[in-house]
Amino acid sequence: NSFYCAKTETTNRQFLAFLNAWLLKGLIEVKSNTVFLTGTTDIVCYTYQFASYYNISYDGKQFSMADFRGNHPMVGVMWNGAVAYCNWLSQQNGLQECYDLKTWTCDFTRNGYRLPTEAEWEFAGRGGKLSPYLNYPNSNVLDQKAANLPNSGDPYESAGTNGYPLTTPVAFYDGTVHQKSEFNWPGSLTSYQTNDGANGYGLYDMQGNVWEVLNDWYGQNYYSISPYDNPAGPASGFIMPDGKPYRGMRGGNWYNGLQVGGISDGH
Repeated sequence: NSFYCAKTETTNRQFLAFLNAWLLKGLIEVKSNTVFLTGTTDIVCYTYQFASYYNISYDGKQFSMADFRGNHPMVGVMWNGAVAYCNWLSQQNGLQECYDLKTWTCDFTRNGYRLPTEAEWEFAGRGGKLSPYLNYPNSNVLDQKAANLPNSGDPYESAGTNGYPLTTPVAFYDGTVHQKSEFNWPGSLTSYQTNDGANGYGLYDMQGNVWEVLNDWYGQNYYSISPYDNPAGPASGFIMPDGKPYRGMRGGNWYNGLQVGGISDGH
């Protein structure tokens, strides 16, 4: 059925607003440089103090940006943190919260924000191009100038391994020429020509930049028994070799998204 979807990934700055709001209410706490839902072992996200490739800092009193990546996609967020953010965003906009943060179940009848199901993400990722299906947002040929993939040549890659994560701002690949004077990116490159990576629905970064988490548990052979309309994923996750179940991901990212970042194969 029809649904709304954000045009870009959630940014560090957007997630930062959520963290400070819930910190003020006592709903989250920081232990060992890791953000938890208060009184639980449920991880929301990791801080810059935990590892330098996370972009949100905590000084013991409040959260702040650790670097220039405010408009880059949020990194270091766990699934629990993503759905907590969805609930907060619903509160901010006067909508019904979809998630129970004790059972982690989603009420699909409510009108608030939530993570997409795998089926919804696949539908959104294809951008309306259904006949034939395409491997990437706009073609069957990989366009490294239209997405932040490994070795795409974008100016943020010049930060090297000491500048992780090598993310780009959301919607950076919009078909325009970007200037260093506008973005203040690392390295000496003065300008960078992008190709337009928006898909047919106007969604950016459905391929590349960062992995995008889904609402669904990963389950083998789920679609052989799932409802035909609006499948919402299995009730529990398939146990992986490490003995744990996991939620699904889609899209690929800047460090290993080149071969597995297509719309059809994102696990």
